[in-house]
Amino acid sequence: MKLARLLVTSDLLRVTGKAQSRVGFKANTEFFLALLGAQVRTATRMPISLLEWDETSRFDGLKVYEAMDLPANAAGWAELYDAQPNEAAIAAFAPHVEGSLVIGFELTPFVQRVLDALGVPFVDARWHPLRFLDDIFFGFHSNRPEIVEAIKAYHLTTDEVMTHVGMHQAAAIRRRGINDPASDHQTMLIGQTPFDSSLIHEGQIATWDAYEPVLASLAREGRLGYRPHPFSPEPVPALRDLLMRHCIGIADSKSDMYRLLATGSFKELVSLSSGTLIEASFFGIPVRRLLPERQTYLPLPPGQVMPAHGPTVYAGVYHEYLSVDFWADILRSALPKTYPNGRPTAFRPDRLRQVNGSYWGYVGSGGQNIVMSYNKPE
Repeated sequence: MKLARLLVTSDLLRVTGKAQSRVGFKANTEFFLALLGAQVRTATRMPISLLEWDETSRFDGLKVYEAMDLPANAAGWAELYDAQPNEAAIAAFAPHVEGSLVIGFELTPFVQRVLDALGVPFVDARWHPLRFLDDIFFGFHSNRPEIVEAIKAYHLTTDEVMTHVGMHQAAAIRRRGINDPASDHQTMLIGQTPFDSSLIHEGQIATWDAYEPVLASLAREGRLGYRPHPFSPEPVPALRDLLMRHCIGIADSKSDMYRLLATGSFKELVSLSSGTLIEASFFGIPVRRLLPERQTYLPLPPGQVMPAHGPTVYAGVYHEYLSVDFWADILRSALPKTYPNGRPTAFRPDRLRQVNGSYWGYVGSGGQNIVMSYNKPE
C-alpha cells in the first residue's frame, strides 16, 4: 500500500464522562501532534493531520460503538478497549486511515487490531512508567518489525536507569535526618486515577472492592497504608469506605515518592496496576500487581527476564524522539525517502515535565501537576 499521509491519533473512542463529548481527551491528541509534528514533518516531508472524534470531525465513533453493539459511555469504552473488532467496526475506520501511516498516542489494543486488519502501519507512544529520571519520556511500539528493529538503537538501558536510582539513593543518604519523609506504613497500596486504562480487565474498570480479601489479609499483618494518586488525591466514597472498614490509613500523596523508595521505607508495594510498581522494582522493593500486565516496558528491572510470549512491548526512548533524525531513522523502512538533518535536540532536564505539567510523585522539580478533566470522577 502506498502511503500518502501521516495521521496522529490516540484513544479516540474514549468516553468516560456522562456526555459523549470528546473535548477533554482530544487535548491529548492535539498535545502530541504539537509536541512532535514539526519533527515528523521535517523527517518525512509528508502532510500530517489529526484523526479525532468530535463535533468537527468526519470520523464518527458512534458507528464503531454501534457496530460492536456497545453503549458510548465509560462502561462501553472499557468493554471496547481490548475487544476484537468485527468487520463493521473495521469498515467504519477504513476510509479514515487507509493509505496512512499512523503515529499514535496510547492507542488502544482495539484500535491497533483495526489498523492491523487494514494493513495500516503504526508507531504508538505511551508515557513510560519510569518517572524518576531527569525527565519523563515515552515508550514506543510498532506493528512493523522493521520499525521495531530501528527503534532498538535508541533503547534506554537498565544500566542507565540504575545510575538515576543511585543518584536518588545518594540524595536520600545526604539528607538523612533532615525532614525525613519516613512512612508510617511498611506496606503501601498504590492508588490510581479512576479511569486509568491499565485498570481495564475483562471488559470492566477494576476497583479495589474486588480485591477486598487481599486488603483484609494485608491489614491483619499491620502497618498498611493507601497512597492516593497525585492526580486523584481524594479517594472516591466507595474506596474511602473500604479503607475505613479495614483501618487502612491514607498517606500524603504530596510527599516525594522517590525519596521514600530510595530510603527503602517499604516492605512491599501493592497495586491494581500502577506503574509505580515498575519503578519500585528498580529500587529493589518487592511488589505485588493484582491485575495482569497488558504492556511490558523496556528496560526491565535488574534480574528480570523478558517472557517468551508476554504482553505488548514498549521500548523506552529517553529524549531522542524530540529530534528529526529519530523519525527519519525509524520510518525509513516504511516510506520511499526520509530526510535526516543531523541536528539532534540537546537534552534539557525537566523539559517534558514542564511541557506536560506532569510530575506525579516527584517533587524534586517543584512543579505543579496539571490534572485533566477526564481523570476526575463525575
